[in-house]
Amino acid sequence: MTTVRSVAIVALVVTAASLAGCGMLGGGGGGGGDGGDGGAQGSIDAPREVTEPMDPSASEVYSRVTEIMGVEAEAPTVRVTNLPTSRNVSSPFVTAMVGLPDDPQRLTNPINATYDPEENSVLFNDETVFDLNGSQTEYQLAYNIALGIHYQNDWVDDETVEGAVPRGTVQAVMREYTDEHMDTDYVDAYDSAGAAFESTTPYQWATYEALNYYGAEYVDSQIDSASDIPSLYEDGVPETTEQLLHDADEGPADLSVTTNVSNWWIDERMPRLEATLGELGTRAALRSQLSASEAAAAADGWGNDTGMAFSSARNESAGAVWVHSWDSASEADEFVNATQAYADARADGTYAVNVTRPAEDTTVVVAHRGTFVQNTDITYTDGTVEVVVGGGSS
Repeated sequence: MTTVRSVAIVALVVTAASLAGCGMLGGGGGGGGDGGDGGAQGSIDAPREVTEPMDPSASEVYSRVTEIMGVEAEAPTVRVTNLPTSRNVSSPFVTAMVGLPDDPQRLTNPINATYDPEENSVLFNDETVFDLNGSQTEYQLAYNIALGIHYQNDWVDDETVEGAVPRGTVQAVMREYTDEHMDTDYVDAYDSAGAAFESTTPYQWATYEALNYYGAEYVDSQIDSASDIPSLYEDGVPETTEQLLHDADEGPADLSVTTNVSNWWIDERMPRLEATLGELGTRAALRSQLSASEAAAAADGWGNDTGMAFSSARNESAGAVWVHSWDSASEADEFVNATQAYADARADGTYAVNVTRPAEDTTVVVAHRGTFVQNTDITYTDGTVEVVVGGGSS
């Protein structure tokens, strides 16, 4: 059972009802990990009498964030609790489609704290909290106050918080906060997509860094300052990354995909039974083997997609299936040609990649190892793609 304890925090807590913050949108969204040497230097510690309150105080950080955003919100409480020390950002689907990074350490992100929207609380990790200096604490405090304001205003929920736009708006707040109040650079700002891609691994780019970059780029194109964020959400934000990339209103096309999986195979999509990666996710995965222009051209014309992954319960066989609907047959042609080039470049002895065309506007990409292909039937009937793995359930 997770235990939670309210604490007085040296260099942070001013009163028992102190504010707090520092959760992350999935994968590096929090930034400020190195924290720099600016700001008051202190650490969160076990419960004890507060003798040296943080400068700025938690209340001041809260006031700064709400002033930057031009909103009012209920102040979150802060507590220290037993949290996992890291988050595994890998997924079987991306592993199959992109391939693992050379350094396995790049598959995990530290969890110094997280925001709990149900309790409006910021929870610091009792295992890592002692390692934070004052500037790191202040950064993560401000970050999670901003994230909490997003929740309180119903701009995000647990299903949408990982999207590109929330990543971009939280980053916009933190850029202004660090520019105005901290002596440390904002580490997640890049001059171009190419620079952002080169700073990370293809795996991280496909998982979350592309969302970070293009989310920030979109938000910057729509607002003059973080105080415009409320009106941005009120006016409506893109529902797909196609809309985000092209500033368009076209919604996703109809796409029907069904699955039937035997008990000898594990459906790796839980808890979400399907995943739409969108035009940006398609572009980001192809970018692992193709140039930026080639990947962007191949993903252009995206209509809809569904990705899924499976692994054998008996051996190392595994596979991922990625179904796309395209705006036209010519767009599907371009994707097939690019994916074949991607598959040739991806021939690394781990996963093989095949692409088929069950209909003129529909493509199916399969990345596989072991006996996955031999145990999988993919059919197309009356507009529906059916994926049967291991003969299906009995």
